[in-house]
Amino acid sequence: MKPKKTVLKVVPVKPKEGLLSSLRSLKSQFGACGLKLSTEDAAMSIEQIGYWAEFSGKILSTIVKIGGPNARNDIKQLLPLNIDGLIAPMVESPYGLENFISAVRDFTTPMQFERLKKQINIETETAVRQLDAILSVSESKYVDEITIGCSDLSESMKQPRWSPNFTAQVAKVVKKIRSKNICVSVGGGITPETIDGCLKKVRPDKFNTRIITFKLERGLNYFEAVQSALRFEILMLEHDSSLKFISRDEEKFRIKELKKRLK
Repeated sequence: MKPKKTVLKVVPVKPKEGLLSSLRSLKSQFGACGLKLSTEDAAMSIEQIGYWAEFSGKILSTIVKIGGPNARNDIKQLLPLNIDGLIAPMVESPYGLENFISAVRDFTTPMQFERLKKQINIETETAVRQLDAILSVSESKYVDEITIGCSDLSESMKQPRWSPNFTAQVAKVVKKIRSKNICVSVGGGITPETIDGCLKKVRPDKFNTRIITFKLERGLNYFEAVQSALRFEILMLEHDSSLKFISRDEEKFRIKELKKRLK
């Protein structure tokens, strides 16, 4: 009589476990320091943002990009969540920064206002022209970080992204912001192939994909870091779809776009 074969049962990895493992790996191996969520370009719901803010927990800080410098309803709904900061997109003038700081102040106690990270995006040609004025207003002392949105900025300037001329202009903006002792990040259309060349020429403090922010360490290569971040974003989209935060059509479209950047 032949002995019975032992059948090995394959226990599938739960999606949440795979996502948590990916987050920990992004932090420990590549220096990921933040989870960047958004009601603006990513059109995330408050419920969706609350879920991911809790999910990330103590692994990465959670920063949320609101719908605009004066998106007061976003600010009001986001503040009770487990988030560490807010980003105002499309700040193009001193007034835009003043409006953002005023709105945050209106919905926070003095202690909350102090604790909350306040960041802005510079992502248009107008914003670059107005940068000196933006950095000169008194509200600029409350800005913890500025991100240069290179995808929107290159379109606004009508220049190919990462062309020598465009990269040189971004480098000048980075230098100007850092001279004010404000942390500066670059993002927008980041790919594994372009990241290291961009960082070498632009020299920011941080860089970000759509979702993950990395603190830059000089001398390291980030090809694999960006690959891992984009793969995490694919897992995240699949999870969002399973929880009905996004439609299957949106999941498929956005995953297709991410896979193009992985090639």
